[in-house]
Amino acid sequence: MRHTHPDRDLITPPDPVSAAPSRGTDKPAAGTGVVWSELLRKQLVPLAMVVGMGWFFWDHAAALDLGAIRASAADIAPVNWALAVLFAAVSFWAVGRYDAVLHAQLDTGISRTAARRSGIAAIGLSQFLGFGALTGSLIRWRLLPELSLWQSLRLSGAVALSFLAGWAMVAALAVLVLQPDLPWMKTLATLAIVLAAGMAAISVYPPAPLVRLPWPSLRTMATVVGLAGIDTVFAGATFFVLLPPEVAVSVAQAISAYLFALGAGLVGSTPGGVGPFEATLAHLLPAVPLEVLLGSVLAFRAVYYLLPAALSAVIVALGPRRCNLATEPRLSRTSHSPFLPPELERQVFFAPRAEANLLRTRDFSVLRDDTNAAIALAAPIGQSLVMLSDPLPRSGCPEAARDVLTRTARDRFRMPAIYKCGRRMAACARRAGWAVIPTAEEAWITPGSFTLDGANRRQLRRVLRKVQEAEIATCEGGRVLPLDDMDRVAQDWKDARGGERGFSMGTYDRDYVSCQRVFLAYRRDRLVAFVTFHETRAEMTLDLMRQTADAPDGTIQQLILDAIDAAKAYGCPRVSLAAVPWSGTDTNPLLGRLRTKMLAKSGAAGLRRFKSAFGPEWEVLYLAAPSRLALSVAAMDILRRITAPPRKPATNPMKASRFATHPVWHAFKRKRPG
Repeated sequence: MRHTHPDRDLITPPDPVSAAPSRGTDKPAAGTGVVWSELLRKQLVPLAMVVGMGWFFWDHAAALDLGAIRASAADIAPVNWALAVLFAAVSFWAVGRYDAVLHAQLDTGISRTAARRSGIAAIGLSQFLGFGALTGSLIRWRLLPELSLWQSLRLSGAVALSFLAGWAMVAALAVLVLQPDLPWMKTLATLAIVLAAGMAAISVYPPAPLVRLPWPSLRTMATVVGLAGIDTVFAGATFFVLLPPEVAVSVAQAISAYLFALGAGLVGSTPGGVGPFEATLAHLLPAVPLEVLLGSVLAFRAVYYLLPAALSAVIVALGPRRCNLATEPRLSRTSHSPFLPPELERQVFFAPRAEANLLRTRDFSVLRDDTNAAIALAAPIGQSLVMLSDPLPRSGCPEAARDVLTRTARDRFRMPAIYKCGRRMAACARRAGWAVIPTAEEAWITPGSFTLDGANRRQLRRVLRKVQEAEIATCEGGRVLPLDDMDRVAQDWKDARGGERGFSMGTYDRDYVSCQRVFLAYRRDRLVAFVTFHETRAEMTLDLMRQTADAPDGTIQQLILDAIDAAKAYGCPRVSLAAVPWSGTDTNPLLGRLRTKMLAKSGAAGLRRFKSAFGPEWEVLYLAAPSRLALSVAAMDILRRITAPPRKPATNPMKASRFATHPVWHAFKRKRPG
């Protein structure tokens, strides 16, 4: 049974209208006309490029021998056609994964299979039809009805930008390796690599204003570059095998020429790159007769453009699947409000550790398994996906939780880590070959047996006498909290200390503290301090401690003592004073430097003295990751996130709706099961 206060047995839920989270689909619904006009306006430049290229090359085209072009294409051997189809298939295997990477990065909630299917269809058809921003967005909108047109437009833009970034890196490496006699290309290649290195550095150690932005991880960046390499190299190989065997062109020459011709086509923005693509190839491969080259290009376009477009058209005609939402292990965000859905409220209340209530903050999401069961709290930060503490279910299996975490981290291109877990979870990780180190020590008290007697609580008794002399009145906050006064105290505390920390440390918010046990201290009817506690069935855990400059020494200690007495009265078996950083010695020098920095930033020595005054028991908590490198990276990510400023409330504008946002036509009616 919940440890209830007579005035505060229930939390009044927020108004269902005012507190309802806004969907990512709300915005485009009001401005669909603006989206259409923006899409159409973006096609004017490509259309003008087509007309301009046609006018510029008209005289050259008139002088070409069309019969020689057709004959060159017809002379291609069947084995070369088969190799071209095989290489094109490998290239499109990579193409479909661009969308899967971007869906994971943007946290849309769309499954990997649906993302790959829609990505292949969108790119395969849009590169043939041209006007990629328009056609790609419309195809994704059709195949993923859970996304609005506005979201499909943003997704298409993100895919295009990611491909451009990947292509730029592949082209830059090709320039530096092949060393073409074009100095300006070497300069551009060097700039591209320097820019990529800068983005990688920001991803590893972002400046404070960028810490909480959804910056892509190094794995995400490397995956995009790798996919771009597979895509473009095999597309170039497709072009190479369609060249006549007698031409003096090596594989490296053909692929590098294709890379730069592809870039010219992208810059020109014409449908399929028609015009700039051929002109660049002709310039870079002067040893190949123009009619022969155009014959190979014609065959290449048949294999790499026409065939994928036909298959993509079939996918588009068939329409979307019944449901495109992910069912594999994933992160599930709660709404902005700290008031959780009833199912999660119940699970948090029965969790083994009261810090499960940190789900009410904006830093954590619910880690769910294949059956949609809530497994733990987790947050993607930097290069890591960090699970907080132990599994949510009291009888939860550590092996299953670790497996779900590992799979979800892999799908999000991050390294898994577990922060502040207990001995059971740490032992499970160690058996699996993970690196495990102590990271914190949690102070806890048994309220039923706690007294102020004993030499180890002498300092506590001394500061409590100061509170009595200052005539401080304390009480537990009821259903209606003095939020205006608490705002003032919290702001004074922030001003005095330069701000709040975050992640595993709660930050002050009116709704957030309304979900906690609150204890208040007054001096002459003026609020001077308060503390808040997370609460579950088995534990109360200290969270916020806020006081003004005129609060006498010992005020916070008196409030914690009141909380211990209240827990004893409610029948709560354990009160946690929260954790302090572990103060031992690390054998890993990098971890040692990170821990020293953490101890300096957190004021760990003073915090340990403060909690030791209560004479608590101490429990060691651990940090676990698959390797020493992952452990060091996770420690750095956690340190950066804790010291970063709290995040402002914001919905994810790319989150897919649970239901279709628009009607969808199917070429064939599907029979309902049963």
